[in-house]
Amino acid sequence: MVAATIFIVFAKEHPRTPPQAVNLEERALVLNGMKDLFSNRNFYYLLLIFFVGLGVFNSVTTWIEVILKPRGFSSDQAGIIGGMMIIGGIFGALIMPMLSDYYQKRKPFIVIALLGSIVGLVGVTFATSYSSLLTSGFVMGFFLLSAGPIGFQYAAEITHPISEVTSNGLVILMGQIAGIAFIFGMDSFKAEHTGSMTNPLIFLIALSVAGLAVSTRLKESPIGIEKRV
Repeated sequence: MVAATIFIVFAKEHPRTPPQAVNLEERALVLNGMKDLFSNRNFYYLLLIFFVGLGVFNSVTTWIEVILKPRGFSSDQAGIIGGMMIIGGIFGALIMPMLSDYYQKRKPFIVIALLGSIVGLVGVTFATSYSSLLTSGFVMGFFLLSAGPIGFQYAAEITHPISEVTSNGLVILMGQIAGIAFIFGMDSFKAEHTGSMTNPLIFLIALSVAGLAVSTRLKESPIGIEKRV
């Protein structure tokens, strides 16, 4: 309620310095924009990447206590490790997009983010010491969540002049669908007697590697190229 009140009071419908003059900006209508979106191969790749990435993050953070319990870790320890993923994500979402803007490149940072998240996920899957799990959780969160804002910006740039409301809305929708599917999937495929989730986590690692492979097929943002020129 406090956040909503602050927004209502201070947010302006027409700010003094809009990012782009409205009279110079052409936007595609929603229906035409949807047609263009689904003919954009790079947007399909991005949807798949978000499907895997958000699905992995949501499912791992949801089941972190169940994941770590067979290895002898308490609920408090599991909660702290989950918290480290969020803390890592906060730092990653601050640092990586700034670097992406500085170098005016999107694809390399998406690839780096996915690669780093795989390293963290492998640690969460196999690490047995508390310190290594804390580190793995931080690394996974740092890289996986940092891919979010870069991916949203990339989606807006490769689909321009389609409204970001349309393109980013579909990206978020894909990620949320994946989160629900992965959460139920991990619960269904955990070990029956021990409750271990190692096998579902290995499957998530394989999906993440596939997502990384897909990210290498992305083309650099055309807007980013124009800015560098």
